[in-house]
Amino acid sequence: MNARSVRIADYAEVLPGCAFKAHAKHEPEGSHQVILGKHLPTPGTGYRYHPEHELRITPRGKVERYSVKAGDVLFVSRGIRNQAVLVESVPEKTIASATFYLLRIRDDVDPAYLAWSLNQVPIQNRIRQIRTGAGTPIVQRKVFVDITIPLPSYQDQRRIAKLGACMVKEGILRQAILDRTTQLHSLLGRKLLHDLT
Repeated sequence: MNARSVRIADYAEVLPGCAFKAHAKHEPEGSHQVILGKHLPTPGTGYRYHPEHELRITPRGKVERYSVKAGDVLFVSRGIRNQAVLVESVPEKTIASATFYLLRIRDDVDPAYLAWSLNQVPIQNRIRQIRTGAGTPIVQRKVFVDITIPLPSYQDQRRIAKLGACMVKEGILRQAILDRTTQLHSLLGRKLLHDLT
């Protein structure tokens, strides 16, 4: 499989998330939905809006450039868990908080592949190296855009992204089975002890 090495900036517009002067407080009649870091799903799965994520605000000023739509990739730029998430579905007028960089994909790149590649260990190691700050570490946008990723053909990107999604689902299922097995072993142990007394 052939791939060329490309900078993130060459294939995605990297926009900052929307900064708020204070913590965003829910306004039931607010005009925009806000995505926060706590809304993110299990790493490796896509973001889908759920009603329990509801956090509406009426922002001041123009926020069109912060608008999130299906097919965008959100990258957590602050903290030590710098995961990338493919946006699968959001309400109209949704914006991302300043926790994120919004990656708006250009031609020839599958957004699911970009999110997958950013979450892989070699790229995560590079991200770790460029993180700055002691209190709340941040990945500087001007450095982030220069990170290179291998870019195979579009068809191969799709295949890899689908394989990656299957691997994540397998991991989730394995963990669920392990959790349930542990639970059953505990119940069995209690039952055996109870029967012995």
